[in-house]
Amino acid sequence: MINEKNLSAKQPVKGKKTWIPEKNVDEERQKNNKCPEEKRKKEFDSLRKTESTLKKSYQFRKVFRKGKAFRGVSFRAVYMKNTLGNIRLGFSLSAKSGNAVKRNLIRRRIKHLKDQNSKRIGADIVILPAGKLRDARWIDIREDFEKLIFMIENDTC
Repeated sequence: MINEKNLSAKQPVKGKKTWIPEKNVDEERQKNNKCPEEKRKKEFDSLRKTESTLKKSYQFRKVFRKGKAFRGVSFRAVYMKNTLGNIRLGFSLSAKSGNAVKRNLIRRRIKHLKDQNSKRIGADIVILPAGKLRDARWIDIREDFEKLIFMIENDTC
C-alpha cells in the first residue's frame, strides 16, 4: 500500500500499437476507385426507376383536380393519363372499408390486376371504395378494373 495517492483508475497503456494497413488493403481501394462508370450507371438506373404507387398528397390532389371519374360496381376511380408508360395506383381506403386485413386484401387484388393488365399505358389512378367493395367478389373487381383500363385506353385526352 505504498504510494496509493499516486495511483489512478486508468492504468497507462504500455507499448501502444498503431494499426498499419497491409498492402492488400491499398490495392482493394484502388480497384474500387477504378470503376466510376459502374457507379454512375447504378445512380442513373436508380433515378430512372419510376414509382408504381401514388404516395404524396400533391399527387392525389393533381389526379382529383385534373382527372376523370369512373364508377364501377365494386369501386370508384379517378384517373389521369401520364407520360411515364406505366400505371401508378393510389388508394384512398378508410376504416369504413373494413379492418386492415380487408383493406390490404383489396389493395393486393387491385395491384395484381394492374400487373396483369400493364399494356404500357400510362395513367395515375386513385381507387375509392364503393359501398360493396368490402364484400365484393374477385370477379366483380376484375371486371371493373378491365372496364377502367378500357376507358383509359380509349380516352383521347
